[in-house]
Amino acid sequence: MYKASSLTLATVLAGCTTFGNPHPESDISAALEQHDYARAATIIEETKPGHPEYPALQEQYPGIRQASKAYRQHIIQQAQELGRNQQWEDAFTLLNKNRDKVLNPAAMDELSTALSTLEERQLNHLLAERRQAQATAMLAHDRLEQQLAAFHAPHAKQERQTLAEERQQLVQDLTTLGEYFGEREQWMQARDLLRSAHLLAPQADASPVLAQAQQVLNNEEQRARAKRNQALQTEAEQLMSRYQRNGQLQSLLAARAFLNRHQGNPALASHRKRLEQWCRRRFAEEMNTGEALYARGQYREAYRIWKQVAPLYPDNEELNKKLERSQRVLTNLRSLQQS
Repeated sequence: MYKASSLTLATVLAGCTTFGNPHPESDISAALEQHDYARAATIIEETKPGHPEYPALQEQYPGIRQASKAYRQHIIQQAQELGRNQQWEDAFTLLNKNRDKVLNPAAMDELSTALSTLEERQLNHLLAERRQAQATAMLAHDRLEQQLAAFHAPHAKQERQTLAEERQQLVQDLTTLGEYFGEREQWMQARDLLRSAHLLAPQADASPVLAQAQQVLNNEEQRARAKRNQALQTEAEQLMSRYQRNGQLQSLLAARAFLNRHQGNPALASHRKRLEQWCRRRFAEEMNTGEALYARGQYREAYRIWKQVAPLYPDNEELNKKLERSQRVLTNLRSLQQS
């Protein structure tokens, strides 16, 4: 079970009295017992500037944010472990239960989206195996419908109708799954599934993805390219998963650098789109965190956060203005201390 450090709790709890609230310390203690860092931060944020404890409470605000960030990362790691064990229900329950307890839950939202993608991928692989086995069995008894047509018994006619409906549904499922794998350039799975669908319904037009898959696999150069792309996709997923595990900015930058080296490869287009969304969210989160700290007089900490996030968008005009402004303030403060 996750526990905040005694130092963090002591820092957060020391002197917490909210203006207009007769029992702020007990309220904050109760919030922290439930790991509700968002509530604890709100109590401090609602303190009026005229309150005698206002300066002290502002000093504890960074501790609340740091404790929230540590807890958020702990929940993310737990959810990822559940995902790796394919305990999808537990993973999503954990994220949903704790989302509103942390400040800046964007990373948890990103993980939910990523886990949904992984769950869909694993489910579709599982369904593909099952549907392929069903198709093989149905093709092995392909004459059964014709044999049933010769029977007069009502339940034989019903069985024939049921078999026709099962075939139709199976063809639809095979086609959907085959096109899913085709979109991801997993051509062997796409070919096998769509070929089975066409064998079960030869009178219907085959999915155009089947011809595309066959063309790629029949061409040695394209087959080699498909293999390379699959390796690149695997490496991209590993780099992106590393960032989700540790939440470190350097891991995010490493994943982006890898994708930028393969900028023109359409097989990585979805990875680039997803990672760029993560970059924008992380950038916005750190910008807002720095702004909140700056507004509370935590100039050095605000400058550190803005400087740290700068490699994401080094030419961002708003960020550069904030860095210049905070640098001037810190320089002036040092001058005053030395005078």
